Amino acid sequence: MTMFQQYMFNKPNIYRVTTSTRFEFINLGLMLLLLHLALHQPTENSPLVSALLLAHIGFFLLWQPALNATEEIHLKTLIPVLLLNIALYLLLGDWFIALWIILLIGLTSGSALVNGFQRTLYALSAVILFLQLSLILTPRLFHLNVLDHELEQIIFYVLLFACALLILWPCKKVRSVKIDYLHSILISFGLFSFYVTSILISFTSNIHYLQSLLITALSIGVFFIILSLIWLPRHGLAGIGQIWEQHILNIGNPFENWVKHTSLLGQNKKITPDLYLENSIKQLLTLSWVSGVKWSDNKSENLYGEVSAQQTLFEDNGIRMILYSHIPMGSALKIHAQLLMHLMSYFYNSKLREITLKNQTHLKAVYETGSKLTHDIKNILQSLQALTGVVHAADDPAESHQLISKQLPILSQRLQNTLDKLQTKTDTGKSFKQMDVWWTELQSRYHGRDIQFVGETDQNTSIDTDVFDTVLENLLENARNKRRTRPETEITTTIKLEKGQPVITVYDDGDPVPVSKTNVLFKQILPSKDGYGIGLYQSAQLAERNGYQLQLIHNEPSNVCFQLSSSKI
Repeated sequence: MTMFQQYMFNKPNIYRVTTSTRFEFINLGLMLLLLHLALHQPTENSPLVSALLLAHIGFFLLWQPALNATEEIHLKTLIPVLLLNIALYLLLGDWFIALWIILLIGLTSGSALVNGFQRTLYALSAVILFLQLSLILTPRLFHLNVLDHELEQIIFYVLLFACALLILWPCKKVRSVKIDYLHSILISFGLFSFYVTSILISFTSNIHYLQSLLITALSIGVFFIILSLIWLPRHGLAGIGQIWEQHILNIGNPFENWVKHTSLLGQNKKITPDLYLENSIKQLLTLSWVSGVKWSDNKSENLYGEVSAQQTLFEDNGIRMILYSHIPMGSALKIHAQLLMHLMSYFYNSKLREITLKNQTHLKAVYETGSKLTHDIKNILQSLQALTGVVHAADDPAESHQLISKQLPILSQRLQNTLDKLQTKTDTGKSFKQMDVWWTELQSRYHGRDIQFVGETDQNTSIDTDVFDTVLENLLENARNKRRTRPETEITTTIKLEKGQPVITVYDDGDPVPVSKTNVLFKQILPSKDGYGIGLYQSAQLAERNGYQLQLIHNEPSNVCFQLSSSKI
């Protein structure tokens, strides 16, 4: 068995002729050349004309822009096309050639949507075909005496040269051309209308065919000039272009109204995600082409409307949505439906995230309030422990009794304020005292803890005790924690007035705050074993909410200083 027989045995139904994009314009030029030669043959020489047209169809298949964009020609494609063309030619004759040329002009013009010199070559091929149709074939069809013999010869050789130019032009880098079929159909229809109009004008007005051709071309040119003028909006009037774009965007449906309704539902803070979804789908079902929507997630599945054969599927973040329509959906309508379902899913997920964020915010508020009150209770307990230690260490019972009688009412009042906040679930941070009274109470609370208090107060100035107590106790406890590793650490608290506002600093000569923590010290909760953790973060947040600011103004070895002041200073 020969190699050819083996090949035909393995591929019995397919005959393949491989082409290359390098020969694209060679095939195109030969196709036009053979058609040109066939049109100039006498009608009596039908065998030669048939042979030339058959070869023309063959090179068309090699060019094959409308049949197969790949580089192969299959036998199942070749035989039906050849039979169809032969049958139409035998039935219609030159009229079939005229329609065939109009189709070729549309295909070459549709191929001209490329860049570079390819565009010029395809435009040249369209011109060749148009001249063949209007100056050679049309006079034969309608028995018109358009050109004299010498001019016909000139046009013949000019078109012959143009075809040779397509064949012989060197194209080193040729890309395969994709046909814009809609563009080709529109051009073919427009050329057919132009062709028929020019012939009708010639016969009805009894004018020369070339004059009617010129009149038709000028009329169409004026029409396109007027169309270009009214296409864009001018003098406050909407142009045809805007009306066309609105038609494309809406696709005959109240798309903008649905989006507006959906966005208003999304802005409603009280509406639940399920209620939002139900109202949006009900509004979607008012569209004329929508018959039903099936919505499902990991937990539930619901059907709104009716099921139909036409459907489009949308899946995103565990949500599966099927939109059913009354009519078959094309590509544009499917994109439109995907956009509708994407918007609905987006707003639905936004409502779910809104609820999650609201819950997280509520839990964060409860956590911060509980943490702050816990911190206050811890400070009160530390004050009680310090007071108990002083009483046990005192030798004079009268002095101990006097100290207890001063401190217990203050601690009782602080504990009562903390319990009131816990019961009412509020943290107003508004409890004012005179500056000198608060300063005296602060010194008495830290009596015997080896802390220096320096500064002068004003009895006419009020101070927010809740803010200053919380912040100062946190700063002093952080400073006292340094004495666990360095007992000789000195702690100094100063108070002064600047522009009528109290300014308090807490200084110690211990180790500085680590550099890695200074940039985020008051901005987030930091893990800590001996201070600078959640307490400073809560203190800074409390101070900021009440118009104060907490700052680390010095952070050096043996010089660490925090300052609490009004943000207006």
